[in-house]
Amino acid sequence: MVAKNSPIPLPGSCAACAVRPFALFRVVPQARVGEIARVRSAVRLVRANEAIRDSVFTLYAGWAFSWTTTPDGRRQILDFHLPGDLVERSEDGAEVSALTDTSFCVLAKDRLCEFMGRDPGLALSYADGLVRDRARLRERLTSLGRRDAMGRVAHLLLELHGRLSRRGGADRTGAPLPLKQAHLADALGLSVEHANRALAALRRDGVASFQKGRLDILDRTAMEDLAGWSTTPAQPVLTRIGA
Repeated sequence: MVAKNSPIPLPGSCAACAVRPFALFRVVPQARVGEIARVRSAVRLVRANEAIRDSVFTLYAGWAFSWTTTPDGRRQILDFHLPGDLVERSEDGAEVSALTDTSFCVLAKDRLCEFMGRDPGLALSYADGLVRDRARLRERLTSLGRRDAMGRVAHLLLELHGRLSRRGGADRTGAPLPLKQAHLADALGLSVEHANRALAALRRDGVASFQKGRLDILDRTAMEDLAGWSTTPAQPVLTRIGA
C-alpha cells in the first residue's frame, strides 16, 4: 500500500511486515502474528522535517531523529531512528522529527505492556533493544568527550553503516545516508564548518567519502582506527525465540 503522491510505503499486514525480522516483534511466531495487529493503533505518514507527536511507534520506512535544544536555541541530535526501530518519545523535553518522508505503526502503550507481561520472549526483545540503545549512546558520549572531529565523524558513519547493513540496506563499501552535514554536526557537538573539514579530510586521506547522500568507505581499516571502532557489538539479551 502506498500513500497517494508519495513514494514512501505504508505498513500493511503485520503478517507480511518487511521490517519485523529486525524489529521488536521479531520473536513472535507466525502463528501468533495476529496478536501484533491488536497492539497497533494507527498507521502514519509524516513528511520530512515535520514533528512526530505519537508516543510509541515502530518505524516502517524512512528516517527520523530525536533531538533537544539548549536554552539559547542550539540543537543537539540524540539519536537517529531507522526502519524497524521502536521509538518512544520521552516526557523530558526531547522531540522527534522526520528526517525524510516517514511511515510508521503507532503502538498502544497499554496493550504493548500487556503483551510483554504475558510473553517473556517479547519482554526480552524489548530489553535487547534497550541494551543496544545504551551501547550506542555510550559510544556517542565517548565521541563527544574524547574523540577529535575526524574520529567523531568516522565513528558515527561506521555506526550508521553497520545498522543499515543489519537491515540489508548497505553493501560492504557503503550505503545511502539521507543526512546533511548539519545533522552530523548537531549529533556530534561540532559546528557545520568543523564537520565539513572532517569530511573533507576523510576524503582527502582516502578513508571515506560522504557526498550527495552516499557514504563510500574507501579504507575501512583506516576508518576504524580513526574512530577507535570496536568490532565486538553489545551482546544481545537474546537472538530469536519462536519460529
